[in-house]
Amino acid sequence: MRKSKIIFLFKIFITLLFIIAIVRIITFNNKYKLYKNTGSNKGIITNVTKKKSYVVADIKSSINYKAYFDKSSNVDIGDIIYFEYDNKALNMQKIFNAFDYYKYLKSKNINQIIQVKKYKIVGTNKKYYFNKYISRLIHNKKSKAYIYTFLCGDKSYIDSDIKMTYTSNGISHLLCVSGFHVVFILGLIKNFFRKIFKRDSIPLLIIFSLFYLILTNFMIPLFRAVLMYFSNEFNKRLNINISNLYYYFIILFLIIIIKPYGIFDVGFYYTFIISFFLIINKYNLNNIFKTTIYCFLISMPITLFLNYNINLLSIIFNVLSSFFVCYILYTFSFISIFSNVIDKLTYQLSTLFEFINLKINTINIFRIIFPKTNIYLVMFIYILYFIYIFKPNIKYFCIYFIVVFYILFNKYFNQNTYVYFIDVGQGDMAVLISKNYKNITIIDTGGLENNTYLKYSLRSFLYSVGVSKINNLILSHGDYDHMGEAINLVNNFKIEKVIFNCGPFNDLEKEINKVLDKKKIKYYTCIKELNIDKNKFYFLQTKEYDNENDNSNVIYTELNGYKFMFMGDASSATEHEILSKYNLPDIDVLKVGHHGSKTSSSNEFINKINPKYSVLSVGKNNRYGHPNKEVLENLENSKIYRTDEDGSIMFKIKNNKLKIVTCSP
Repeated sequence: MRKSKIIFLFKIFITLLFIIAIVRIITFNNKYKLYKNTGSNKGIITNVTKKKSYVVADIKSSINYKAYFDKSSNVDIGDIIYFEYDNKALNMQKIFNAFDYYKYLKSKNINQIIQVKKYKIVGTNKKYYFNKYISRLIHNKKSKAYIYTFLCGDKSYIDSDIKMTYTSNGISHLLCVSGFHVVFILGLIKNFFRKIFKRDSIPLLIIFSLFYLILTNFMIPLFRAVLMYFSNEFNKRLNINISNLYYYFIILFLIIIIKPYGIFDVGFYYTFIISFFLIINKYNLNNIFKTTIYCFLISMPITLFLNYNINLLSIIFNVLSSFFVCYILYTFSFISIFSNVIDKLTYQLSTLFEFINLKINTINIFRIIFPKTNIYLVMFIYILYFIYIFKPNIKYFCIYFIVVFYILFNKYFNQNTYVYFIDVGQGDMAVLISKNYKNITIIDTGGLENNTYLKYSLRSFLYSVGVSKINNLILSHGDYDHMGEAINLVNNFKIEKVIFNCGPFNDLEKEINKVLDKKKIKYYTCIKELNIDKNKFYFLQTKEYDNENDNSNVIYTELNGYKFMFMGDASSATEHEILSKYNLPDIDVLKVGHHGSKTSSSNEFINKINPKYSVLSVGKNNRYGHPNKEVLENLENSKIYRTDEDGSIMFKIKNNKLKIVTCSP
């Protein structure tokens, strides 16, 4: 009778929390705003990351800032500062299905990215003394990247390329402090306390957990795991035997109420979906290998929905890595704070681990591409999981595999033709996908120096639209902004052939050729025609000039009755030459030459081809002043799309009708 009353009270409490949580989400979503102003303010430094060329800090104020300082700045956690700032342009490439930086900022409750011009430290907030003390202990350690990761939940010191390989190899969750880590470390403290002092360790565990949560800014996976751990302890001590599922929902709604912005963080979904299935399946966390495999299988639908690929090697690697990360790297990272010998060992082990990850990430033979699918299919898979736990039956496995095969092979029944113009900043890239995915052609690759985001966003985009093989990689000419990412594509996709422009190879082209030779990929120069599926690509520029821009491949093709023209960086001299050789028809879609430079898109040329739609691939606030005002005037009779304003642009030909979709923020 007593238990039934308690359960009834639990249900009432959960219902109230649910209502409050929904209101909290709606309120936060309506109030959240990303600011772009400049000015001055006063705030508290809550986190600091010192990079080689700059310092980045979180500032808590009337709104929350992610602030960039000069590398010589000496701000520290807990400092109260007055600061003057400029809005820092995000300059994020707006690419279909790539990393959503706006959602990321929202998930961290950050309202503005700023560049601090001047600042003055006017005091210290003692509330952050503990965080500052720990940060100073860590900062000079060789293995600080992993100490910060496991102790503070801060992965910003890990190299961006390395973090991307962890995601690609399916082990990024191992670097998030959550359920297993909590059970492991609190279990160690509990057992040690009992054996040495023969006493109850709950007060010590609570104090330790509180400090840990403060260090990690109450990171959601850790917050959930800590609350769940003490819920279990509460259950045992009071001997009321309430289902963990009740505690689960209480914790879920409490965290949403406290941190409503957390629902925009993918970590939120990972931690709560995995823990939900562990609870209803009454899974034992003590066996790390079985737990890792189980968690991997449970999280796979989310991973595929977000990353669009799975490397079969990662299943094995996941199991091996889980032991190394959770028992060795995690434990050693803690001890490294107090021991320089262990710190050096941790650094060597982490460096070796990173090297292995980089190598595995280059092995693509076992990688399976899953095009972006409907969220409802993902939900359906989880419903199948749920039903199977309570009613195991082979038919649910059959349905599951039917859904997986549908996601994998549905593209081969797609009757649409797609032409994507990708926002690669100040550069060019177009992706052409024919009916039933019979042919994938890419014209140019874009390229920005040291841009990790672009490198992985392009790969993510291509995976998301189901590209695993590139039939033709056409490089208009040898400038970095047109072919800088070519090696990235060659290393990550099977490529049949590469086509260069006329003229001698420059240094960048020679570098690419070395990779092509090594991978035994055929390449051609200065061709006139290319048969693609049932279409012909005509290369209109075959004359050799004394500069790369005029040597650009200029391509004309007709796709399902629509005429496309790609100009590379060809100048008005090349345009005049083409007009003298060919009688060109009216063009439906023109990729404007040289990013709208005044040297291209002459009035004579534009009037002759009379484009219906014009696409300008141009970087936001670029230093060249592209597009030129005169060029825009020459194009005024066409509908103009600009990647700096519209993001990536998709032209979809369906049933001989053209549909245009942009990827504006």
